[in-house]
Amino acid sequence: MLMISTNSYSNGVKPTFKTRLKKCKLFEWKDEEQEEVYYKNLIDSLKQKLDVKEDLSEMKILRTQIAKVEFMLSQEKFKVAKSEKDVSDSRKTIGRYKMIIALLFAGLVFCVLKLGSDCS
Repeated sequence: MLMISTNSYSNGVKPTFKTRLKKCKLFEWKDEEQEEVYYKNLIDSLKQKLDVKEDLSEMKILRTQIAKVEFMLSQEKFKVAKSEKDVSDSRKTIGRYKMIIALLFAGLVFCVLKLGSDCS
């Protein structure tokens, strides 16, 4: 507890080291119950402040983890979209090859039939 001094000098003399008021080293409560309640409240408020700070650090850690997971999720979505596009492109290519094979087979059948009709 601090004892309060005023800045106005009643006698016009500036206070020196010896004449200044000093910090009280011990504050005595008139009532022990008041003292106990004060310190309990002070301890509780300090614990709440500590909990808030811990919560904030935990929240910061969790936010960092959430950001990492969201980034990994976006990377996975990108990979899945790319894979789906590759599968779609592959299916189109396979369809083209099937059409080419069908045309070649039809041409072969046509040639065989034409050669067969020429021989008879």
